[in-house]
Amino acid sequence: MLALGSLRQFFLKWVYMAFLVCLLFGLGESEQSCHPADLSALKEFAGNLTAGSAITSWKSDQLCCQWDGIVCESVGGYDGSSSNRVTELILSNTGLGGSIPQSLGRLDRLRWLDLSHNQLRGELPPGISSLKMLEVLDLSYNFLSGPVVGALSGLVSIKSLNLSSNKFSGDLLDLGALPDLLVLNISNNTFSGRLSPNACSCLSDSIRILDLSVNLLSGELEFLENCSRSLQQLKLDTNSLSGHLPDFLYSLSSLELLSVSSNILSGRLSEDLSKLSGLKSLDASGNHFSGVLPNIFGNLTRLEQFIAHSNSFSGPLPSTLSLCSDLRVLDVRNNSLTGPIDLDFSRLPHLCVLDVATNHFRGPLPESLSSCQELRVLSVAKNGLGGEIPEGFGNLRSLSFLSLSNNSFVNLSRALSVLEHCNNLSTLILTKNFHGEEIPQSVDGFDSLTVLALGNCALKGHLPLWLLNCKKLQVLDLSWNRLDGDIPPWIGQMENLFYLDFSNNSIAGEIPKSLTELRSLVYTNSPSSGLTSAGIPLYVKRNQSANGLQYNQISSFPPSIYLSNNRISGRLWPEIGRLKELHVLDLSRNNISGSIPSSFSDMENLEVMDLSNNNLVGAIPPSLNRLTFLSRFSVANNNLEGPIPRGGQFSSFPNSSFEGNPGLYIDSSRGVGAAGSGSLTHSDSPSRHRINKFGRSSLIVITVSLALGFFLLLAVIMVRISRRDVHDHMDVLNEELGMPHRLPEVLESSKLILFQNSNCKDLTVGDLLKSTSNFNQANIIGCGGFGLVYKASLPNGTKAAIKRLSGDCGQAEREFQAEVEALSRAQHKNLVSLQGYCRHGDERLLVYSYMENGSLDYWLHENEEGSSILHWDMRSEKKDGEVIDASIWGNKDHEKEVLEVLSIACTCTEPDPRRRPGIEQVVSWLEGVGFEGSLQSQTS
Repeated sequence: MLALGSLRQFFLKWVYMAFLVCLLFGLGESEQSCHPADLSALKEFAGNLTAGSAITSWKSDQLCCQWDGIVCESVGGYDGSSSNRVTELILSNTGLGGSIPQSLGRLDRLRWLDLSHNQLRGELPPGISSLKMLEVLDLSYNFLSGPVVGALSGLVSIKSLNLSSNKFSGDLLDLGALPDLLVLNISNNTFSGRLSPNACSCLSDSIRILDLSVNLLSGELEFLENCSRSLQQLKLDTNSLSGHLPDFLYSLSSLELLSVSSNILSGRLSEDLSKLSGLKSLDASGNHFSGVLPNIFGNLTRLEQFIAHSNSFSGPLPSTLSLCSDLRVLDVRNNSLTGPIDLDFSRLPHLCVLDVATNHFRGPLPESLSSCQELRVLSVAKNGLGGEIPEGFGNLRSLSFLSLSNNSFVNLSRALSVLEHCNNLSTLILTKNFHGEEIPQSVDGFDSLTVLALGNCALKGHLPLWLLNCKKLQVLDLSWNRLDGDIPPWIGQMENLFYLDFSNNSIAGEIPKSLTELRSLVYTNSPSSGLTSAGIPLYVKRNQSANGLQYNQISSFPPSIYLSNNRISGRLWPEIGRLKELHVLDLSRNNISGSIPSSFSDMENLEVMDLSNNNLVGAIPPSLNRLTFLSRFSVANNNLEGPIPRGGQFSSFPNSSFEGNPGLYIDSSRGVGAAGSGSLTHSDSPSRHRINKFGRSSLIVITVSLALGFFLLLAVIMVRISRRDVHDHMDVLNEELGMPHRLPEVLESSKLILFQNSNCKDLTVGDLLKSTSNFNQANIIGCGGFGLVYKASLPNGTKAAIKRLSGDCGQAEREFQAEVEALSRAQHKNLVSLQGYCRHGDERLLVYSYMENGSLDYWLHENEEGSSILHWDMRSEKKDGEVIDASIWGNKDHEKEVLEVLSIACTCTEPDPRRRPGIEQVVSWLEGVGFEGSLQSQTS
């Protein structure tokens, strides 16, 4: 009996354990299974996707609570039962492509939906409004478009709504009631029109953040009247908002961040600003504000950032700014402020950036600035400051960027002896100061210096040896001085130097052979820095009439050697051809003799070669026609002879590039080689057209030409009078850029030509001027290869990018003709579209579609964080799932074309801008995609 009882107990124990195991397994499966309605909605969602992890990882038919990005909770029903319901769907940055289906609206227990940083397209489905329990919705950084009002109206529980960086459009007159909303971010879209005066009334009384920046909103700020006093961040920058800052704005007592930059707001800053005592950041830059800055900053003791540049403020700096002990950034450049810079900077221990450039300040630099041990950026350029650099500035050990240009500072020797103690100083701009002084020959320090500009100071003396100690120096400008002596041989040891400007001095002797050994100009991928300190752009102005060119990166400076207008003699070294990375070579107006070495054709990246006004002899090497990037060339006023090379870039150079060489001729027996439709004198030989200076035959030709021209002019005037259209009025552009121009007849009109696909019809040149504030520097959004690019807000509410070509940015005429012909002939969805163009006088304007998020080049090379987003080796890989859309890669018929387009894209995003193809070549490659040999043609 004992044995039987033991056996029974053993059996019951195992039955109990088996039951427990089955129960646990059942519970586990139950806990991981989805509610059928949620499972169906998720499957439909995945079915709408064309790429992303949801396609590959969502495999189980029932256990959807185990899927990536899904969070479930057990929810009780009315009958006492419970089920697992999807409460969170988080698929941020997972490569999703496709559209958002209506089915998401059936996830009625969803509280958190995050699909940000993907590639979703299309409109928001109305079903989103059914998510009555949704508290967080983040769809930022996609390509979603269309209106949003209807889809958002039912989100009664929403607390955080982020739709930023998409293509949403329409008005925002009625968002519906959002009573619990704390955060609303709809920035960087294309919402337009005026905001309803009751816009804030629909929002929560507890809203903390309101970001409407970077849209097309217009009108005044009356919609702020009913905004909650709990609002902490208000961002309205980069719209077209107008009028004054309303009084009720100053009742938002909880405000910590206020940004209204880049609008068209006007009027004065009210003293009521002092009521915003919790303010930490105030940005009013890029508007039309005027008047005196109110001296009320004593009440804004928490202020960390005050940015008010590019307005019309006048009067002195408010003394109470010294009471903002947490202030880190003070930027009031490009105003009309006056008086001394007499803040007590010893009370601003955390100041990092001080920019007061382009004002009317007078007096010395304040000694108290020496107390700002965290100061990294100091710019006082273009004022009326003077005196010596304070001795205490040597204590600014964090200082990395210093610009004192265009003032009246004195005692360069003392200035350098003080600044040599600033161990982190990398950019030093001293242009137009220290007039007529001797350049110091004994200086220490400057181990971190990468940019040194001491131009236009009328400095005397020789090139100093201490420059050799600046091992990191990349950009050196000593132009427009009175320096004499030779170029020292040690110049070739400055292995990081790639931009050298010694032009307009009295330097004599030969070009040292060591100059041909500059490492950064000989070898590809030589070291170069990223952004200039604190991202502050630098401007280079080559002459008095031209606009300055903006460079946001040191590496964006074109590798250049400027030695023009000196007394340099001797011959041109054949070894100069080693400088394969050189962009600009200007040796004009010297006493250089001998011939032009044929090895110059080895400088494959050269864009500008100016050898004019020297004593060169012999022929122009025919091999120079291999310089495919050459856009400006001149050998005028030498003693050259023989035929002008034909083909290549020589077909675009004007006759002025060759004049003053009696022995040069166009060999017509081989076909016309030189460019130009201007008059050429003829020699007795029928096969040669000589380009001479004025002689007897030239005078005869000129006389006859003037007579013919007079009658032709009369005829043209009569025709124009008879055909005049009062609607063809043209505004005269203010500046003249003295480059010679030649265009085919179709481009000779002064009208603004718009293409049929343009979305900016009935546009005039006057509109372009107005939309860019007369090409105001504040509207510059980039520097293209041949000109500055401006953001334009057109009369119809759209935005455009206007490229203003300049002769000082390269051969403007050639680029203008090339872009118009190439982009008007071939459009492609991956190329920014050319909307129109204009040629008027010496101006060349190109109208492009505006890219809200900037160009690919900016994100890869200009943006400070660009390199962390997508490295070059990652871009050049061709692995599916990393670079190529999986849905396209899966189609075998498209794989070849995908690889061809990817190869073109990799070529266009070369880290070295000089190695990127021209627009004509890109169009040609894109047109050839899918045909045999297209890849070979672009890599050959």
